[in-house]
This record gives sequence, C-alpha cells and structure tokens, in this order.
Amino acid sequence: MYIIAKYLREIVLRLPLPVVFYLGKLIGILYYINPKKRRVSFRNLKLAFPEKSGKEINLITKKCFMNFGLNIVEILIVPRIYKNVVIKGEENIGDDGGIFVSIHAGNWELAISQFGRNHNFAVLVAKQKKKGLDKFLNEIRNESDVKFCFSFKELIRCFRKNYFVGVVVDHGAEDNALMTEFFSQKIPTPKGAVFLAKKFNKKIYPGFLLRKKVFSQELIIGSPIDVSGKEDIEILSLLNKIYEDYLRQYPSEYYWYYKRFKRRVSRDVLILNDSKLGHLKQSKALLSFLLEEDYEFRSEIIEVKYKDKFRRILADVLALFAGRNCSVYGKILPFLVDKETWSKLDRVWADIVISTGSFIAPVNKLFSSYLGSKSVTVLRPNMPLSKFDLAIIPEHDRISSEDTVIIKGALVYRNKVEDKVKKCKEYFRLSENKKICLFLGGPESDKTEFLNNLRDFISKLKEFTFNNGYKILISTSRRTPEEAECYLKEEFKDFKNIEALVIVNQNNYDFVFDGFIGVSDMVFVSSESISMISEIGVFDKPCVCVSLSSEDEKRKIFLESVKDSVVFIKSPYEIKEIKSQEYTIFEQNRKLVKRGIKKILEV
Repeated sequence: MYIIAKYLREIVLRLPLPVVFYLGKLIGILYYINPKKRRVSFRNLKLAFPEKSGKEINLITKKCFMNFGLNIVEILIVPRIYKNVVIKGEENIGDDGGIFVSIHAGNWELAISQFGRNHNFAVLVAKQKKKGLDKFLNEIRNESDVKFCFSFKELIRCFRKNYFVGVVVDHGAEDNALMTEFFSQKIPTPKGAVFLAKKFNKKIYPGFLLRKKVFSQELIIGSPIDVSGKEDIEILSLLNKIYEDYLRQYPSEYYWYYKRFKRRVSRDVLILNDSKLGHLKQSKALLSFLLEEDYEFRSEIIEVKYKDKFRRILADVLALFAGRNCSVYGKILPFLVDKETWSKLDRVWADIVISTGSFIAPVNKLFSSYLGSKSVTVLRPNMPLSKFDLAIIPEHDRISSEDTVIIKGALVYRNKVEDKVKKCKEYFRLSENKKICLFLGGPESDKTEFLNNLRDFISKLKEFTFNNGYKILISTSRRTPEEAECYLKEEFKDFKNIEALVIVNQNNYDFVFDGFIGVSDMVFVSSESISMISEIGVFDKPCVCVSLSSEDEKRKIFLESVKDSVVFIKSPYEIKEIKSQEYTIFEQNRKLVKRGIKKILEV
C-alpha cells in the first residue's frame, strides 16, 4: 500500500491540473457507485433535510462524492495548491493560541496546511488501520508546518506552548458524550474541545472549509467562543448550530457517508392512513406502545390515495419484489399514488413506517424500501408477511411468519380517558346513577334476523335496567341499519331510564366511546364488532357480547379466543346478574407487541 501510494503521488504531482481534476472526479464516481456508501449518504441527507425532495437529495449526494474525490487527489498535490486556500476571518484569531475546531467538510488536510504556515498549529489525528496508508499520510503531513499529535497528552504539551490546537467536533464521541441537537436530532457530540478550552482558559474558533473553484477553497474562521461561565452542553449546542447553518447553505461540502446520526436517541415514525378510522386507531395504538420505549419519537400521519384501481393492484405486484433497500422506488411511487400523496411522502423522513390493512400495505413496503426504513404492518396484507420487518396480525386471520406477532382481536392501547369522560358527562348532563352502555353495530348477513333479534334483546335490556336501577347509554355505529336507528329512537322515546342515545350516522362525537364506557358499570356490545370488543377490554369493565346475527368463521374464531374474558348471550337473551370476568387479553397482547417492537429498535 505504501509503495503504491508513493508512486501514485509522484505521478499525480507531475500531471497537468486538468488531468488531476478528472482523476478526482473519477474517484468520486467510484465512491458514488458504491451502493452502501451512497445509501448511507442518502439516508443521512434525507434525515437532515426531510423537506428536500428525493431529486434534490440525489443531486447533493452526487456532488458530495465528487467533492470527496477531489479532496483525495488534492492531498497528493498539496505543495502545488495550498496557496489556493483563502482564509476569511483571520482577524478573529488571537495571538495566545486557542482551539480551532471544524467538521469533516471540505479538504481538512489542505486547510490546516495553509493555516499552519501562519500560526503555530497542532492537530490531533487518529492512526489509520492500514499501516502503509498511515505512514504515507504522515509523510505528507510532515511536509507542512503543522504539528501532528497522536495522543491527547502530546496535544496538551503543544497547547501549553500557546499553539493553536485543531480538533474535529463531529466524530469520535466518547461513550458518556452529551446528547445535543444537530438537524433536529439528538446525537452524542465529542466534548474534547470544550474540555481543553475550559481547562486552559482558551477560546474556541469554529472553522469551515468551502470549495469555491477547482482546487481553490475558502477557510472561514468564525467569531471566537468564550467558554467561561457556560455549561458544556450550551457550548456544544452552539457549535452544532453553527455547523448546521453552514451545511444548510453548503450541504454538498460534508462527508454525509459517515454515520454521524448512528447513535441518535430520536426516531421518526410515519403512519400511512387509508381513511378508515378503525385502521388509523390501530396504527396510533402501535405508536403509543412505541412511545413507551427509551427513545424520543416524532410522528406524522399521511393519507394515501392511489391514482386509480389499476395502480393499486400494480402496487401489490411491485411490493412482492421489493427488497430491504431500493432507492428506485422513489421514482416508481409517483406513478402509483396521486400527486398530493407523493408531494407529502417525498418531503418526509421516517425510521419506521406503519400501516394498517391491506389497502396501503404495498405503499408501506415500497416507501420504507426507498428510505431504507423499518416497515410495520398491522392486519393482513396482500403479500407475504416476511416482506415487513414486523407484522402484527390478529389470531383470527390465521396466518403467520417468522417476524409475526400474533395477537387476539384488534390492536388497542390503554389511553387516559379522563378528559373524554368529563366531556361526555357535561355534554349529556349525565346523572350520578349507576349505568350500563350498549354499542350497536350492524348485521353481517341477514338484516331481518338482526332486526328481529334486536327487538327481543332491547325488550330484555329495558327490563334488566328497570329492575336493577341502571340508567342506559346507547350508541350505534356507521354499520347500523336505518331501520334499527328508527326503532331505537321510537322505543326509547319515553323510557325514563335512558340518559343518552347517539345515532352515529346523524351525530358523531369523539368522546362517546371512551366516555360511555368510563361512566358505566357494565358494557354491552353486538358480537360482530371485533374492534369494539377489543377496545372495551382495556377498560377493565364487565363486557357482554350480544349475538344478534350469525357470525362468520373469522368472528367465531375471535369470539372463541376471548371466551374467558367476556360474557356471551344469545336469543332468548335472559339477562340476569352479570359476573365480572378478568380481561387478560390486553396484557397478553401488550407483552407480545412490546417484544416485537424491541426487535426492530435493536437492529
């Protein structure tokens, strides 16, 4: 390696500069076609600039690698071009030394070579893993007037002689490094520069290197930072802010293929919404479980619409072939989804993409593959579950794979409901009497059977409430037939024990479901609604499933799975004393979901 590098340098030193320029570009291209490095750069840029489109990110990525290729050849020809570095802000420099800090932007080797000709300058450098390369770089460095130190002790000896000391502040963070914000992400930031500045009462000089022309750069030296009287985290946050401002103006100068954000503590979650309230509630439930983890989560919801039915089907087909990382889907998705959907997707970053139901599952897979993010699907998709990093599937769907969490019923979360209960009490002016509530769905098949059974059940329910001193609260659903709505209004018009009757197709309130359950001693629900039965279970209230029509096979499987936690009644609906049964399904589901979440967060 050493001999090859020596001969290569001798050749490059004699080449015309235009040839050297194209050689640098070629090196940049070779780095760019490396899929791993290109992928890391894309992810970091998208994370830092979520508002930028994929096209903008790709342009910055290309320019970043081209600049890096030029940086490599510039190291070989420093004696020919160091005078091309213009130092701007040198008037900010004192004469008693200090800490010169920078990040991995521009050609650091070239900049310090020029800076070292004007000031006593020492730089802390790390040894290269390959001995030949390390020896070669040190020989080039020794040609300059810069003192290179390979240990902190050596650096401090130079510092005591009023040297300027060069330290980078974007890599090499210690295990106990402070977490500071950089591009809205909390990441560990090395505090060596701050330690030295405080220990020796020196100022910190932030520098940034900007490429102006071919083989011509400008070293910008900012105003000095006086560390006295400031907390470490305040100084580090200020430094991050300075360099973030620079990179927002000149993003292609930075080495984005470094894993600067690898140890960040925040995560971004994107929920894809298919406009179905029940599906959205399950996605939000998963988000609530995520929020219990030791990360800072930020979330966004985007509604997904396809351009037409054909492209909806095509999305399923394409998702079958989607791998873990595939940036090409950033060009395919605009063809599948409508303009507004893609406009929102193209300007968002996500570490985890969540969707519920089969309708938007393919968009989840394609978009997460485009970003290289984790994909989570709730409910059965129209593709193999192995395509997703985590699949949360109800037992009654009767499918599974290696990374599947099998739960009973719908995915729900136990949220605080005090505000909704209070609002419900105030809105309906509820009394302090003991209460029961009824949530009525609709028929799965035979409407006549449903209506006939409903009449029989309501008759027995009224009798039960009257005999036991219960007030009653009733809410229908969007699936409730109009005939059933009319019957309920007429039947309870003069019934003194009714306190609230909500016809959802006429008036819907977001506090009714939680509010009714919260104030009731017992909850009745029509047995065809898997989601409502699942949600009722988290309230630790006696739940009575009322069979008003024949259940299909899927619902039979679900009802069988919860038989130890709920009470079932069928025609002729003899309602007597209802014994409370312990509802353990929520806690069982919770353990399984949390275990699945830990897997996708650990990888």
